[in-house]
Amino acid sequence: MDVAPDPKDGVALSVNLFGDKLNEWPDPDSVVSMRQSVIETARTAYLGKLEEPKGYLVYGRAYLTNGNVENAIQIFGKGSAKFPQVPDFYVYSGEAMLLGRQLRSAIDQFWKAGQNMEKSTSAEGISGMTGRDSLAGMSLQFRNYLLMGLAFQASKDFSSADKMFEVCGDFSTNSDLWIRSYYWQYECYHRSGRTDDIKNILSNVTPGMQISKSSQAYLDAMLFYKGEKSESELVDINTMPTTSAEAEDWLIKAYAVGVKYLLAKNQEKATDVFKKMMSTKYWNQLPYLAAESELALIGGIEQIEPEVIELNTEDKKKPVKF
Repeated sequence: MDVAPDPKDGVALSVNLFGDKLNEWPDPDSVVSMRQSVIETARTAYLGKLEEPKGYLVYGRAYLTNGNVENAIQIFGKGSAKFPQVPDFYVYSGEAMLLGRQLRSAIDQFWKAGQNMEKSTSAEGISGMTGRDSLAGMSLQFRNYLLMGLAFQASKDFSSADKMFEVCGDFSTNSDLWIRSYYWQYECYHRSGRTDDIKNILSNVTPGMQISKSSQAYLDAMLFYKGEKSESELVDINTMPTTSAEAEDWLIKAYAVGVKYLLAKNQEKATDVFKKMMSTKYWNQLPYLAAESELALIGGIEQIEPEVIELNTEDKKKPVKF
């Protein structure tokens, strides 16, 4: 008889809000090898230009993309100590802490980033945006307040999350960013009873919005909330992704399904959807974290900050290479 793996077994990159280990997520070997190659390339560049902040940022983000949150935190910490007025370090350190479920520490970093934002010379930050965030024209400010909103939401501070997602609107400079703002604002405004704001959001959502393909899943989710798409048209909850690339859109849409059940007071179905999301193992993606926090709230789980791993100790983890 097959026995389900113990979630506390194995080598952890982090732990979730329930105290279970978060291991490497499923991806083809070629993708994993590419991420590891990027880390080595970034390390070489970093060592060659220790007096420039970009090297620290690219190196830390390479580790973060691979799920090595503690390695990333350490590199960003070195960067912020050397370049304390560069907001990028606080944004990405906060992101690493958020993905490591170190929620209070993450929020502190995002506040520091906000305090230093006016000193930023580039909208996208020193190291720029990558992937879908770049295609959407995301700024460092938008990223900071989006992530802070998620950190507050995962901490059950919905009032503060509400405010941070609203601030995202202040930095929404195109339809791609507006639809992403609406996606997170919608569920928070419901919790706050902001009926008029919900109506305003939905009135701005139309199938013909001029957005890039990178934001289509957010638009589809909003059309689902609006009642212009059915669940079956939006996503097949029972056909789960097998790569992190597939997981991006699937998790965005699946979370919308779970939230809609939650808002309809159907906690059983919402729980089922959120559990399916967690079963994918793509814990580094934001809708996954949101679903995890919803389950923790439903289950009355008291969130305990995970122990910070000291990478220079022999019994914790292989130390980051400098």
